[in-house]
Amino acid sequence: MLKKKAVFIILSTILVLLLTVSVVSAAASGEGAVRVATTSNYYGIQGTFTVPSNVYVENHPTDPTKHGFIAFYLGLSEICEGGISYTPSVGWKKFLNCGPNTATRTSNVSVPLSVQPTPGTTYTVKLVNNLDNTASLYINGSLQYTLTASSSLTSATNVKMVHSTYDPQDVNRYTNAKWSNVTVKNANGSYTAFPSSIQSNIYPWGKGDYSVPSLNPLQSSLLAN
Repeated sequence: MLKKKAVFIILSTILVLLLTVSVVSAAASGEGAVRVATTSNYYGIQGTFTVPSNVYVENHPTDPTKHGFIAFYLGLSEICEGGISYTPSVGWKKFLNCGPNTATRTSNVSVPLSVQPTPGTTYTVKLVNNLDNTASLYINGSLQYTLTASSSLTSATNVKMVHSTYDPQDVNRYTNAKWSNVTVKNANGSYTAFPSSIQSNIYPWGKGDYSVPSLNPLQSSLLAN
């Protein structure tokens, strides 16, 4: 009986150690995101983004190719994502990412905002599926980019709102970033409220860092550890 108990204790200890290693390894990646997606398919998504306060972002300390960032965007499934992001060397940017660029196809563009915003500044962001393998990003009602997707985009997709970070040193932070007035585009071209039937994820490697007072519409703060 004692032998069985000893074996159980040893196995339990090993399991705890494995789980601890797994959590530490995940946290060390420096990546995290809060994602809210629809369970039904739509033809676009739009909403108002409010710039957070208390923003602090760092790059990787030894690898200059790994740029720390925070990003707030709308998406058409995993195919196209567009919105507003911040990096320490450039500041606030607008971007549309529909895959990697090639010699014959532009699918990814990121450009600094002409006027750097202050906390509380709002932007209306709209991402439209053109059903011809392209997507269009509008900011404050003006078309910014229409890009070709690197994968098929010829039918409706689920749509999403996301807050994300790349944080190699676990020091990035911001307070009260939020989406509001988020609506989805229907087949007839009308926009209706982002539905209550959602799939939400706080990705495991960022879970401890996020404070999320609202998922729909998405609102969050990022806490440095």
